[in-house]
Amino acid sequence: MFVNTVDQPAPARYQPSLLASGTAEVPSRLGPVERIELGRGAWVDWAPEWLPGSDDWFESMAATLPWVEAERPMYERMVKVPRLICSFDDLHDQRIPLDLLRLRPVLEAAYGRSLPRIGANWYRSGRDSVAFHADKVPMPGDALIAIAAVGERRPFVLRPRRGSGSSNNPAHRIMFGRGDLLVMGGTTQAHWEHAVPKIAGPNTRISLMFRG
Repeated sequence: MFVNTVDQPAPARYQPSLLASGTAEVPSRLGPVERIELGRGAWVDWAPEWLPGSDDWFESMAATLPWVEAERPMYERMVKVPRLICSFDDLHDQRIPLDLLRLRPVLEAAYGRSLPRIGANWYRSGRDSVAFHADKVPMPGDALIAIAAVGERRPFVLRPRRGSGSSNNPAHRIMFGRGDLLVMGGTTQAHWEHAVPKIAGPNTRISLMFRG
């Protein structure tokens, strides 16, 4: 995959929410969550509107994260990845916004796991997407991936992986954004895959990701 740094884009226009208004804050704890058991040791935790002031979070992350436009080979040619991305392999990277760093220990304390990898995806409109996949993690049978989404809500879809033995389980479609938190744990990356499909409309959303 090849990447090109893009000029810092202006924050996208989107429909703000009264519930997402206010000053961006870092939650002091995880708070109440709903656990969705997927079977065979896979699970998802769901905490709606976890990030206070998520509209401010969106504006800040859109303006300050070092977004890049990636390309990858497909069908014997290079194609653009349909979203902007950024990732940090070093927690001492000076480009990581301080508030983003402050989210990490809250999640680590809640789950008792180290989350040293931070990244983000910006789905600039309904045309941006990510196809079904399982994240590449060192231990797919025991992985933790926490995602906070700011901006407008868009579908986040989970379905069993073919040949995983979970094919009898139903797919899950979650409307995700506005400061919601979604945590995939256990064997989810071994037996399930997830996607952000294209949709009609201008919906723009940024996903902030913390991985083990």
